[in-house]
Amino acid sequence: MVVRKLKFDGSVRYEWDGDLVKESAAWAVVLHDSRRHRKRQSDSPAPDDEGGFGFHYLGMDGPVTVLFWFDLRGRFVDAKCDAALPATADGDRIDFVDLDLDVVVLPGFTHYVRDQEVFAERSVSMAYSEEAKHAAHFGILHALRMVRRRQFPFDGDPDRLLREVLSGTPLGE
Repeated sequence: MVVRKLKFDGSVRYEWDGDLVKESAAWAVVLHDSRRHRKRQSDSPAPDDEGGFGFHYLGMDGPVTVLFWFDLRGRFVDAKCDAALPATADGDRIDFVDLDLDVVVLPGFTHYVRDQEVFAERSVSMAYSEEAKHAAHFGILHALRMVRRRQFPFDGDPDRLLREVLSGTPLGE
C-alpha cells in the first residue's frame, strides 16, 4: 500500500509505503513502520529521524486526515490533523489532497492550529476553489472537535493498534 499526499495543484508532496490495517466507509488506517516502510518526499530527502510508527487515519468521506506518530519504544510523539479533501483509493494506493491547515496534537492533548498564512497564500497561488476553502475550514473545526471530545480516532484507537504491533499480534485479530 502507498499513501500519497498531494497538493491542490496535483503535485505529490510525498509517497509513503505502509500496510492497510483497518478500513471502513469513513476511514482507511495505514501503518507506517520506519523499520520496513520508505517515505519519499518530492521537495527534499526523507528526514533522517530516529524512526518509529505512524498510523495514518485517512478520511474517506470527510475533510480530515490524521497521522499519529509514536517513537520506537511506543511513546506518543504527536498527531497531525491535515485539513484535506476526502481520500480516494485506487488499487494499492490511497491519495489525499492536503489543504495546508493543520491541527497539531502533543502529549496531554495540548493542541494548536498552524499554517494559516500558508493556507492564505496557497489558496490564492493554487487557486483553491470555494469548495476546497470550505473543506479546509470544516476539516480544522472537525479535527478540533475530535481532539477536544476525544472522539475517534482520538479515543485510544491508535494506542490499541500500536500495542498489537509491538506485541507481534497480527493487526485486526
